[in-house]
Amino acid sequence: MADAQTMRGEQLLIRVGDGATPTENFAHPCMINTERGISFTTQNNQVLIPDCANPTDPAWTRTVKESMSAALTGAGTLHVPDVTEYFAWLQSPDAKNVQVDVGIVSQTLGGYFSGAFDLTEFEISGSRGNLAEVSLTMNSNGAVTFTPHV
Repeated sequence: MADAQTMRGEQLLIRVGDGATPTENFAHPCMINTERGISFTTQNNQVLIPDCANPTDPAWTRTVKESMSAALTGAGTLHVPDVTEYFAWLQSPDAKNVQVDVGIVSQTLGGYFSGAFDLTEFEISGSRGNLAEVSLTMNSNGAVTFTPHV
């Protein structure tokens, strides 16, 4: 039996670009320190395909994929110095380049997803006797690609 090749949850890194040119630098925000994830969805149209030989028979449904999108989520203990930057990003009409590292434990396994993302949700919460927490959601603004480690 071969064991699954795994990685620890904290090794799934969401890294946000600084917009610098000609070389953009990517850094993992300190406040995304407990939960993070990437999900992909498609928008589909359903089309009925009739049976031409037996038009009274029920038609079969065919799904036509129309579009794709990705969403990133992150959460953790609030890192106060990040609040100004992330609130400004939330208010900005501009997307930022983001990379999501998968399989960084090996330079020959995994890779990273990359694309432009809008910050669409930014929540700060806290309760008595605990540290303040943050959660955020980023939605893709265009194509997301995957680059494997070589």
